[in-house]
Amino acid sequence: MANFVITANSFGSFYQNVGNNGTDDTVTVNIGIGFSGAITVDSQPADGEIESTIVNIPDGWSLQVDNLVEDAGYEDPSFKEWSYQVFNTNGDPVGTLSIRNNNVSGVPCFCRGVKIETERGLVAIEDLGVGDKVLTLDNGYRPIRWIGNRKLDSIDLAINPKLRPVRITAGALGRNMPEQNLMVSPQHRVLIRSKIALRMFNTSEVLIPAIKLCSMDGIEQVMNVSEVDYWHMLFDDHEIVYSNGAATESLFVGPEALKAVSTESRDEIIALFPEIATPTYAARPARFISKKGRCVKQLVARHLKNKKKLFAEVV
Repeated sequence: MANFVITANSFGSFYQNVGNNGTDDTVTVNIGIGFSGAITVDSQPADGEIESTIVNIPDGWSLQVDNLVEDAGYEDPSFKEWSYQVFNTNGDPVGTLSIRNNNVSGVPCFCRGVKIETERGLVAIEDLGVGDKVLTLDNGYRPIRWIGNRKLDSIDLAINPKLRPVRITAGALGRNMPEQNLMVSPQHRVLIRSKIALRMFNTSEVLIPAIKLCSMDGIEQVMNVSEVDYWHMLFDDHEIVYSNGAATESLFVGPEALKAVSTESRDEIIALFPEIATPTYAARPARFISKKGRCVKQLVARHLKNKKKLFAEVV
């Protein structure tokens, strides 16, 4: 995967072309308070690669969608063309943002109200703090090292509907998995355990983004929410925790997650874990994470076809 960064903090035109290089690419667009002009992220609709863009704007700034065109004929996720107006804190238009690729995504996180299994029992995610000990699948009770949240209002969700949460209804993953309805961000990974995973990936347990599970009964993206409050927590290592009884991931400090949190949050995390900022750092996931979207889609389709639950008690 190739990573590109656009830093737009002055007057001018800012451009990045990606694709046709044999790998999936990610572009991070950092808009500063000095920006005015035009930003363009460009790629091709039929190169067989999945390109993604993460946009960071200053506090108080906003984006307004002018146009969205989807081409569903070539790639999965489908290729899209977004056109935005960029507004500063005074509500004045200062420029434009054009994106041609497959994804505009955010950081994996829990929704407010999700109950996390801790040393104190079940505690709502928003009531947890640094130092609280959370039950993990692999390492017993582990202390939270950092916790943060991000609130999205109706404007944010209208600008980027792909950030709307995914609801996993009680029992949709397996027996009592989850024990009650669970709401997470689209990119939040859920632990899948099955013989199908074992045959496909040579390991019975894999982590899959919630949005990729929406073809399964009882799992869907919620389109009628007016706002959402996302929370994410970090441990010394990437962990599997219990949220409303389901096994899901903690914040994974890979490069994509760090790009999606605010600059302030990123600085706090790097202050706690300075090794993250070194060129040789490589995040280690708690379970296998497939980088091939088509394999993930096939995994889910096989569970659906064979009427198998996504989390088997015994493999």
